[in-house]
Amino acid sequence: MNDSGTLFFVLMAGLAGIMTLVYFPLRLFLTATERGRRLKLLQRIRRLRDELAQPLED
Repeated sequence: MNDSGTLFFVLMAGLAGIMTLVYFPLRLFLTATERGRRLKLLQRIRRLRDELAQPLED
């Protein structure tokens, strides 16, 4: 391991591994929460649209 090219490769591979272990779970979590927020917003819009479509009751 005296070769600087080997050391550089090992460091880069280690950083890539750490980034993978952090990035993918974080990306999955953020995607899931964003989909949940979007779904709630769409349901809220549909509910409001249905309420507006109903005639006013006196």
